[in-house]
Amino acid sequence: MKSKEDQSSIAKDKKPQQNQMDNDYYRKPVEIAEALKVCDIETMVRALGKLRAQLSNAIRGRVDPMVKSTRPLVEYVQGCSDCGDLTRLWDYQSTHVHSTLHDTYYSGFWSSTHSDNILFKYIKPICADYIVYILYILNPLLIYYILEKQMKYIYRGISSMRIPQCQSTFKLLTSICSFNQSTARDLFHSFNFQTEASTNIPKIRHMRTLYINGFLRASRYRQNKKNNNVHNYIYDLRTNYVELVLAFLRNGDADIKKQLLGIKGFVSGILSGIENDAYPLIKETLSVLYEYLLMDFKISRLAKTHFFSSYMLEQVAKIYARNEPEQISSTDTGIPADLAHKFLIDACTVPGIGVCFRDAGWYPANTLVDGNVEEGVKGGKIQNRVLSKFILSLKPADDIRQQELLLKILTACPELIESYWKTTSMTLEPRISSKWLANASLLQKTIQISPPSFYYGDTQLYRATPPEIETILGNTIPNVFGRSFSTKGLLHASPLVRYTTMLILAAAFQKHAKVTKAINQVISTLEDSEESSKILNDTIEELPSRQWQKCLEGIREGLRRRVPELYVFVAIHSQTSGKKKEKAPEGVDEQEFDAQNEMLGDSAFRLIRYYQEFLPETIMESNTDPSNFVPSDILSVRPSSLVHLLELLLCSPDFKWTNKAVLKKNYLSVLTRFIAADSFSHITTLLTLYLRTPYKHIRNLTGKLVHKTLADSFMFKHDPEEVELWLDALPHNFVRSGNEDVSLSEEQSTVLKFLDGGIIRFGKAQYKYSDQLAGLVENTNKSALENGEISKTTSNALLRSVISTNDTSSMADDGTNGFSEYTHPFSPLLLTLFEYFNLISIEKRPIVRFLTKLITLLLSKQKAPFYLQYFSEKLAETCETKTILNPQEISEWGVNEMITQTQQCLEQKTKEPCTEASGLDTELEGELIALIKDHDTVPDMQKKMVDMLEILPVNVFSKNLINVVTLCGQNLGWSSYEPLVAYISERYPLSGSLFDNAEVKKLTSIDSPEHEAILGLLKAIPFTTLFYNAWAQKQTSRVVLPLMQNAMEKMSPTKLSHAIHLVLEHLTMLLLSDTKEIKSPLFLTFGILRHALNVLEKSHDLKTRHYLKNLVLDHPALKDVFTKVISLIKQLQNEASFPDVFDTCILDVAVAYVDILGDGLNARELMNSLVRVDYDALFAHCKKSNILFFETTIRLLIALVGDVRRRSDSDNFVIPSETFAVITKLWEKRPSPALEADILSLLELSMTNAQDREALSVLLDVCCAPIIGHILSGKDTKTDMAVLRESCQRSSVAVFAIILNSLKDSLPLTPSLVELIQMGYDLFPETAEERTDYVQQVLEHILKQLTAAADANKMSDVEPIENFYDKLTSLLENSLEDFDWKILDPEVVRDFILTTLLDNIADAEAIRFTTALTKRVYENYEKNEPIETYVRRVLDHDQYQNLTTPTIQKITDSEEPENETQRKAIISLIHALNEIQPNVLSKHHGLLDPLLTSYSATTSFTDRLILQILMTCERNGRETILPKLLMWGPGSDKTRQAHAQAGTLLQANTISLETLGLVDPGLMKYTFSHFPVDATLSDPKIPDENEQKQVTYDPDFFLPLFANLISSGAADCRKFIECNALGFVSVSMSSLDENVRRIAFQIMDQFYVILDHAKFREQSEILFLLDVFKNSIVGRSSNDVPPRIPAAVTVCVAHALSIILHPGHYMLPYLAKWMTQSAAFDFNYVPLFGLLFSSSSENHKKERLWMLRVLSSSMRTYEDYKMFARQRIWDMIAVFYSSALADQASKKAIIEIMEQATSIPSVSGSLIKYNGLLAWVHQILALSPDVEEIQQWKDILSAAVKTASTHDKLPEHVKEILADEYEVLNDLY
Repeated sequence: MKSKEDQSSIAKDKKPQQNQMDNDYYRKPVEIAEALKVCDIETMVRALGKLRAQLSNAIRGRVDPMVKSTRPLVEYVQGCSDCGDLTRLWDYQSTHVHSTLHDTYYSGFWSSTHSDNILFKYIKPICADYIVYILYILNPLLIYYILEKQMKYIYRGISSMRIPQCQSTFKLLTSICSFNQSTARDLFHSFNFQTEASTNIPKIRHMRTLYINGFLRASRYRQNKKNNNVHNYIYDLRTNYVELVLAFLRNGDADIKKQLLGIKGFVSGILSGIENDAYPLIKETLSVLYEYLLMDFKISRLAKTHFFSSYMLEQVAKIYARNEPEQISSTDTGIPADLAHKFLIDACTVPGIGVCFRDAGWYPANTLVDGNVEEGVKGGKIQNRVLSKFILSLKPADDIRQQELLLKILTACPELIESYWKTTSMTLEPRISSKWLANASLLQKTIQISPPSFYYGDTQLYRATPPEIETILGNTIPNVFGRSFSTKGLLHASPLVRYTTMLILAAAFQKHAKVTKAINQVISTLEDSEESSKILNDTIEELPSRQWQKCLEGIREGLRRRVPELYVFVAIHSQTSGKKKEKAPEGVDEQEFDAQNEMLGDSAFRLIRYYQEFLPETIMESNTDPSNFVPSDILSVRPSSLVHLLELLLCSPDFKWTNKAVLKKNYLSVLTRFIAADSFSHITTLLTLYLRTPYKHIRNLTGKLVHKTLADSFMFKHDPEEVELWLDALPHNFVRSGNEDVSLSEEQSTVLKFLDGGIIRFGKAQYKYSDQLAGLVENTNKSALENGEISKTTSNALLRSVISTNDTSSMADDGTNGFSEYTHPFSPLLLTLFEYFNLISIEKRPIVRFLTKLITLLLSKQKAPFYLQYFSEKLAETCETKTILNPQEISEWGVNEMITQTQQCLEQKTKEPCTEASGLDTELEGELIALIKDHDTVPDMQKKMVDMLEILPVNVFSKNLINVVTLCGQNLGWSSYEPLVAYISERYPLSGSLFDNAEVKKLTSIDSPEHEAILGLLKAIPFTTLFYNAWAQKQTSRVVLPLMQNAMEKMSPTKLSHAIHLVLEHLTMLLLSDTKEIKSPLFLTFGILRHALNVLEKSHDLKTRHYLKNLVLDHPALKDVFTKVISLIKQLQNEASFPDVFDTCILDVAVAYVDILGDGLNARELMNSLVRVDYDALFAHCKKSNILFFETTIRLLIALVGDVRRRSDSDNFVIPSETFAVITKLWEKRPSPALEADILSLLELSMTNAQDREALSVLLDVCCAPIIGHILSGKDTKTDMAVLRESCQRSSVAVFAIILNSLKDSLPLTPSLVELIQMGYDLFPETAEERTDYVQQVLEHILKQLTAAADANKMSDVEPIENFYDKLTSLLENSLEDFDWKILDPEVVRDFILTTLLDNIADAEAIRFTTALTKRVYENYEKNEPIETYVRRVLDHDQYQNLTTPTIQKITDSEEPENETQRKAIISLIHALNEIQPNVLSKHHGLLDPLLTSYSATTSFTDRLILQILMTCERNGRETILPKLLMWGPGSDKTRQAHAQAGTLLQANTISLETLGLVDPGLMKYTFSHFPVDATLSDPKIPDENEQKQVTYDPDFFLPLFANLISSGAADCRKFIECNALGFVSVSMSSLDENVRRIAFQIMDQFYVILDHAKFREQSEILFLLDVFKNSIVGRSSNDVPPRIPAAVTVCVAHALSIILHPGHYMLPYLAKWMTQSAAFDFNYVPLFGLLFSSSSENHKKERLWMLRVLSSSMRTYEDYKMFARQRIWDMIAVFYSSALADQASKKAIIEIMEQATSIPSVSGSLIKYNGLLAWVHQILALSPDVEEIQQWKDILSAAVKTASTHDKLPEHVKEILADEYEVLNDLY
């Protein structure tokens, strides 16, 4: 087939000579007809030549019937009633052979009958339906004439020595095949594919004589003459041949394609020599092969694999040689290699598609899960044998496309990797050659392929045994590149070879890392499983986890044997980057030599790191100290080397961080002011690197290394996570220049040197400092407990519980052992640093800044600030701090301000807002404005900004905040605002709270786009700084809590723990203080804690989540708050104990955060206390004192009840009934809007406990009216409507009155509204007439609202909520029994229905309601209108067919179509309208056309409704509707109309092509295998809409249809058999209904007569089968009722009829033997059972499964049971089911047999009585591990007992025994 682009190009290349055509063409259709009737040879030659030219001109490009030379041809075809002119011409040619005529005829007229000819193409663009229909009629007639009478000329044409004749013949065959699937099938069955040539091939360049096969010749023939025309290939004979094969693949069904593949050389011919085809032909060939062959899943994988052998794939791979662009049109080019590449990628690299089978990964193929074993692949080590051979023919080293293909194949089929490297001819012995480099690159990429999953098939379970170690190693580092070759590569003279070798080894180690991680995951999972089943493990010799552990050890040992020795890499590293670094040889560029050495050194270092990580024993054996690799100047090391060095040190378990590092002079110049140069340790060096590197990855690695190193030391043994806080306290330099190292500032140098000295000092006396810190803690604790202000308060217990974990005493003051083991509150190094601080005489500002920041951060892990306050006080004494009057005016932040800031954070006091404009430094402000307007380079601007921030007062900063933030974020590259964050953290909150800033106060949300810059800065500030500023603020800002919640969302678990500790510490000190203003801080802390708990719920680390959650909920501060709440509530239980001052603050917190305070057992205690409160006295007291404490207490009670019910463990706590009684009493006496809202929220809760529901009803009784108003306002409710109804009844609430008062245009249409309407109707106390009036008003109002909502031309404020229509439908169908629906306003009803059908037909709910409304309102209606209008409105709707179109494929696959809901609703509506007024459709058969487009002729609910409508029309109509029933389904209306206009509706060809073509053979086969037992020819039974039932074709429709077709002789016999219609009829002879059997026998009798005169290939075999079948039926003439044939026999006959047409079927030999072994079938036994069930052939599984399915289809009556019993089938399938031979498919078939059998009472009784059914079921239930299987057998058991109990012949005592046994089995399982 040619694309549009090709056609347009052809049109340009071959422009017709228009002037000649204007004069020499037929101008009238009559002239064409006369020319075709000429009998004179000479005249005929001229006439056909003229016609040929006219036809050729007409079909070039787009056919335009308005062209004057084309129009006569169009009119001629339109006027033809048959193909007589063409057939007469052909007959004349056959009887008057003349070469000239022959050439003209074939190359002229028949060339115009291919798929682009005048008959097939140029008519289609004409819009007139009549013209299209003429084409549709003529083509089949012409095709069938050719197939029946002219095939010999086709054979001659194919074998002809004349190439034009061959081409025309192939074009004709292509046209026939392309017409439709039916013609393709007929052509295949009619054609002899063994036609041979007996003539010479014409000479183009030379003549050669050869006798070859016609198709083989065509597949190879191309023109040899050179031609620059890119479309010259179109005129090749091979092109015509390829198009014929592709036409078969496009239009043939799966069976045809399978048989085509079996014809030697036919399909494969299009691939042989494809490498020489033109680009467009290659593209078309490969696309068709992929789309119509590989992606046709009805063709078995075995057939595809046999065709796409390695040889065929190699033919396609030859196209890779054409890798240069080629001209494909006048403007475009294409590369053929890309086409082959895409095809092979699609066909070979997707498991389950094409020739790529899903393998077992690194396991042998014979270990595949049974369900995943691919068809046709025998067990063995390799699953993909075709691909294993094909990949060896590829040249991946020479072609990048072939390399990509190979890698994708190996990725999809990991099993091939090991075998590929074992069998490939590639050499990997190191040598300096491009070939070796390419091979090595391929090896590296192969190794980098990810390891396959270790799961067992598609399950999520791991195998007990690991793969073979050699297989894993073969994928990790193949033997082809073992130790010998790799060592040679490392020692090779060429640096490139050495580098490539190291890349391969690095890839191997990386692959090993992935394998190790995957295996460790398996081991962990298996160990967990073994831990939970210890008893079973006692019987296992070696646990699976241990086997995997041994496998991992073996892999590690194997890897060690295959990789080179470590010393090789150490030597390379030393030679390239160490002290022994080689010098550049003469003549070699030194810069290039250094670059080579850098790459080799980095690669060697990386491999040394891999050895340390994966093979640490090699490091130990070689006595290599990782710290020796640390260079003298680590800061000068390249980033790539640094990464490897840091990772090496991270993997080293004994890194000696105390070793000294001698630094270069340029670094010493900064750090050697105070201490000797040789005193710097590696840890200081690492800290320097941490501060200076500009690379985030290196900084993270350095931080991990520092953390790991210090965490293992004595300094941080108490809490390794504290290291992170020390790192955060280090000063940073924010001036950066690209990827260059950040310069170390004076401050950083000073701090690092100070830290180094302190660390060294601590290392010399670490135990001394540890003891000093313990003593400090003890003294501080005593001082805090002896403080008079605290000890006299009730908070003394809180203080003691807080400091208990840091108490060094073993006994408490009261003598009890209540304190836990002592731990340091922070590192003793802090004590050392303070001691060292007093000894040095240097500039102390940098040191103080570091220490104060560190103290502030350390507070986030303290329970109390006392210990850190000691250090801040000492620091203040040392530095002699002074009082600060206005911090906002200070320019340079000095030691005094830093210490004061720290003290304020530790003291945790609020800060009064300062006036930001006071004392404004105008000079500095001017400098800042000038800096903002500056346009210097970024590094210079950064430096200026950092310097400016050092001296910038807070008031100036606050005033210009927006400009500064914009400058830093947008212009200076500080996306995280680092210097501004440091500035704010240092100066706030001493200068006032940041949230008191004028710009920050403007914020109302953290997502406001208007304040993006300010919000970006605030979101970058760490949680600690935000919290300190929020705490210092007197009135919490609106964005404070959201900002801190946003910060917590991004925290690691460690930082989240620090944040929680900080909040709890502040909460503790708040409770210990005497501050009165605690409400705002309390709400802040509890809000943060609630969000922290929510963040923890999302964490996957269960251990951390559990620890932090307990930390919060069990903290002494929360317990103290709860104690205060309980104490206050207990005081309210007696008026005499009322407090003098009511603490509303603590109660407000309890209401807002009852979920935290009411956790666990606290809820019970709190609720019991609240219930006992004296609310009357409290109300009087509060009213008298004018306070709101009473309302707060009630809100707490309601909030507590709600929280208890919302918890997951709520069922374990029954709410006391007094609770609801108290709430009810309070509502009755003192209703209020606020209390009403709380009570409504309480009533919304789901009460699962019976006691809760009973208690809730008490409250409900007094709150009915508010709840009804709540529902009528459109609010959703979870209140049980049945309980509400009872409460309304008890309380005598006038529901109807409330509803009537609420009727207005905006009444929300909710499902609850419908229930209220029903409730109002049921509780209506007045007369029936008033009740009717109530319902009428409500329904008419709702219908008006629904009409307005559905009207597309109007805007409606109210839309019906989901399920509203269904609720309303239920009301119409099941309620309001006494209501007369006919009294509803007809206009309102009609407007609603018409509007819905016009604008809302796609809403299934609305249509269902419309159906119910129509049935009610128009019951016993006799007029046609408005019913006819409704019917027409539905059937003529433009969306009708889209909404009701059936999908047979979905039905076949047991899937529900997307439009099934709408289809059911719309067809139900039509059915209801037809029942009301059947004359509408009976008198207007034209309306059946759209209805039949919705029909799929199945037994589904919808189709049965349509069939009932059709039968009603047949009974009531004056004319038969049989012509209508010949076509159904999508598009049938247009097809029927076209045939009716042409008068061919009842022709045999039409029925064969259209009617039988609509029958899906697969579904028809499924139908006779699951023939409906209840099939009758009376009115069709409508199944339950919600019933899950097997959907089959409907016998009630097809049996009468087939009877009419066969009786008229209009059906084609082969097509009737091919679509399984005859098999369906034969199975109908086993029906239980005599009318069904009678019509089946009638059809068989008439078909037998027609068959005798039919002609098709299998006619004799079919006739023989029917003869035997006919001879088997005896006594038919003596009985009035046709005998019932056993279903086992009819099902086998039906299968045989289908299989005879498919000679390759595996069951054909058995069925042929059955047919020929006797003159008649034995109706007393199941055919072939013994032979198939005990088969041992290669296909024994398929044969046994086929037999079991026949048995499943055969169990219909007790007679069938006896037939089974004669052959002991029940016993055999019972034994087989429990054996190891039974697979899942066989078990499923046996379950279907038992389901069929147990549905028959007499059979159930016999199975229980004689075949031990109960014992069999008991055995299966006891042994089966499959839950679904157990449930299926329990259903079978239940059905057997139920049906057996209805059997009349079963004694009563047996029935009682059965019931008892069933109860026992049901209890056991």
